Amino acid sequence: AGKTTLLRALANEIPAHERLITVERALELGLDKYPDLHPNVVAFEERLPNSEGRGYIGMADLVRRSLRMNPSRVIVGEVLGDEIVTMLNAMSQGNDGSLSTIHANSSLEVFNRICTYAIQSSERLPADATMMLIAGAIDFVVFVKRRNDYATGGGLRRAVTSVREVNGVDGRVLSSEVFAQGRDGRLMAAAAISCIDELEAAGYVQGVYQPQGV
Repeated sequence: AGKTTLLRALANEIPAHERLITVERALELGLDKYPDLHPNVVAFEERLPNSEGRGYIGMADLVRRSLRMNPSRVIVGEVLGDEIVTMLNAMSQGNDGSLSTIHANSSLEVFNRICTYAIQSSERLPADATMMLIAGAIDFVVFVKRRNDYATGGGLRRAVTSVREVNGVDGRVLSSEVFAQGRDGRLMAAAAISCIDELEAAGYVQGVYQPQGV
């Protein structure tokens, strides 16, 4: 649904001097194919067990190994289960920032999906602990929606339709939708961004997107 394409586009904006480590079930990002953008990147891929059931190296193990390699950022291609707690812990350990993708039906539903994975993981992390971990590890959720326009002569379209900022935790994850899809289908500013100073320091320019109704 365009998640890997968006993840690659975001990663390509990371400064070239940073050391990146990617963790994937199957290598798809291919950041090493852009040596001018990413001269210092290490790609980890999950290894399945052999015919005797030995040699398995899972996503959670790879994320843990990546933290011992002095990364600037750890990028997890897609979260599908048991590695979720390890990844959230990695995201909150003081690196410059991390990226990952997950299946969900909306930007808000992402938090419930993460909690479900955490409860089912080997750590059996309860929902309240998971929500605290989310609030400390995640800054923004970007939702990519796929739309089928075949009935009107078009094709499959993928677009960012929501950006949600994580604001904290109070029995649940507190968040605000800072960008939402406008009446014309374009992404528009919908709420003030709490960490605007940090974004501006990184190059974000206010006023590019006007709030709806303005």
